[in-house]
Amino acid sequence: MSKQLFTNGIEASSGGSLDGDLVITTDLIAKIARGQRLSKEDIDDAKKRKSLDQAREARFGVEEGVDETVLAQTGWSVIFPADLPQKSADAIKEALKPLLDLRKEQASEEKEHYYKEVIGPELGVKKGESKNDFLKRFGRGPGPAVPDKFPYYAMIVGSPETIPFNFQTQLDVQYAVGRIYFDQLEDYYRYATSVVAAEKKKFFRSKTAAFFGVSNPDDKATSLSATELIGPLAREMQSGHKDWGVDVIDPANATKSRLAEYMGGAKTPSLLFSASHGMNFKMDDKRLLPHTGSILTQDWPGPKARVPVTDKMYFSADDIASDADVFGMIAFIFACYGGGIPRSDNFYRQVYGEPKDIAPYAFLAQLPLKLLAHPRGGALGVFAHVERAWGSSIKWDGSTSDVETFKSTVAALLNGKPAGAATEYFNQRYAEISTALTDELDFSTPETQDDVRVAGLWTSNNDARNYTFLGDPAVRLAVDGKAPDAPQRASLGEIVTKVPAAITTSAGSFQPDVEARGGKDAKSVAKGTPESFGFPGFPTKKDSDPLVATPTQVDTRGGDAFKKFVEKLGDYLSQALTDAASLEISTYVTGEMDDVKFESGKFTGAKLRALTRINIDGDTLVCVPEKDGEVDTAVWNIHVEMVRVAQENRAEFMKTIVSAATSIAGFGK
Repeated sequence: MSKQLFTNGIEASSGGSLDGDLVITTDLIAKIARGQRLSKEDIDDAKKRKSLDQAREARFGVEEGVDETVLAQTGWSVIFPADLPQKSADAIKEALKPLLDLRKEQASEEKEHYYKEVIGPELGVKKGESKNDFLKRFGRGPGPAVPDKFPYYAMIVGSPETIPFNFQTQLDVQYAVGRIYFDQLEDYYRYATSVVAAEKKKFFRSKTAAFFGVSNPDDKATSLSATELIGPLAREMQSGHKDWGVDVIDPANATKSRLAEYMGGAKTPSLLFSASHGMNFKMDDKRLLPHTGSILTQDWPGPKARVPVTDKMYFSADDIASDADVFGMIAFIFACYGGGIPRSDNFYRQVYGEPKDIAPYAFLAQLPLKLLAHPRGGALGVFAHVERAWGSSIKWDGSTSDVETFKSTVAALLNGKPAGAATEYFNQRYAEISTALTDELDFSTPETQDDVRVAGLWTSNNDARNYTFLGDPAVRLAVDGKAPDAPQRASLGEIVTKVPAAITTSAGSFQPDVEARGGKDAKSVAKGTPESFGFPGFPTKKDSDPLVATPTQVDTRGGDAFKKFVEKLGDYLSQALTDAASLEISTYVTGEMDDVKFESGKFTGAKLRALTRINIDGDTLVCVPEKDGEVDTAVWNIHVEMVRVAQENRAEFMKTIVSAATSIAGFGK
């Protein structure tokens, strides 16, 4: 029997699923899985890991006899892109110097080569290089990490365009891997000094953990995560860690304002675990870069409302207060794109056989980066997803609750393990599921396969692979018996924000030229286009548009001709502004297209089903279609899209008017 599957992500403009009206079922996923073969690296790593686990009684990660909590035994490395310009490399290393010096002291205590800087054209990660090819240069292949060849803890410094997400997730199968990438040198310095301050116990947090689970109305995905993930996790921590204070936020109270209390506010814990939808935006939405992966809170009315999602419904990097106290905390964000987003959607490629770009380029989410580099002292690290987060990782084979991987990871953190070692439970899960999926596909036929089982393996495999740690993987919770008093915490900013004058404001660009790769320019997408009359600005019309006055289009030889042109255009612009003062969008339906005519600005022979009127000051009147006592979502979705297009067109038109008026003013001088 086919079952529906759910993913924890919402597309902002429609307030609906990432996949629109596509219903994701186990039989659909099973068909996708049958058309997919794991890479040779996936299979080799999975099978090697599985056999090693059995031989070593489920011990995994670093080789036998090495204490994963002691850097002098495990080693530590920092990894840069091979093509990083030398000037940028030197600047970033200088900003990270406090952290690099500390790790060098710790890792090279017994063997100097246990601290490694993987940087430059010869050592750095080369473009298109696989994890196996990279390790081969250091004398390593599949199997447990051998620190004598390459350190167990590895911190990547680079964007997911220069060092791809899949390189990180594959390396993480054997090693304890984290990643940082900031736009500003100050942020590298702030994160580095925060980690050093935490490890030297200058500041710490009390032993508190908080579990924030959203359960939106009529939404099965968040209902599942609230009841089957947040609830069991919290109960496990309460019973197994008596010396920790555990705070569980009731789903009904899991609002944006409440989350602010736990993300820098008075109730900020040492460990914060959240489960929710993650925000996704269309390519032309200015919120794409700053707000992707933001936490959709209980303020969202649910999927049946079918209303566009506003920033009042989700918690983003912009909501981290300037005086927030997040120093020393570790967060776990269970949400689609909570850690970042790839350029292309893997699921869409499997369904339709072709890639679908969902971002101009792969990038890290801003919320975790803001936490890590906060001016008053940054968080130590963030576990998050860099793709879709699937509910099948909570409900195994669609029926069995299974959150042991989450429990083990959280318990490892509370017991003082470094974050990178704690993630090994997800790596083990990924390796085991990859092997099981491969066996299921190789040793059975479509006729004998169980769709529910295949779908569960496929989604769980993708889900487990894409959990990522942002930060230094060697960090561990900075806790003590009780938190410092308020004056001590308040003085934190005086230490962390003293950025040396030698560290300039720009890290130097090693974001690739995405325009050359066929994508949009990174800077223009990041900043968005200017605001105009309260509406999003869009590119001006082409020079061929008669409204855009250019020197070649205006007769400047005769004063009378120019005067008449200005007067005529002025009358036109005045009328245009009057017409643009209000925007009215009507949606009609009909069963007989032959009967439909357009007369006097309206359709005849069709039924008006939705109406929106937007005044230029923002006042909006909406008439929503109803069917059987509920919102007619099919008609409403079409209408919402038309409203968006109309707003964009008006914004472009208004900008054209301004451009024309500016041109006229310039010629009249």
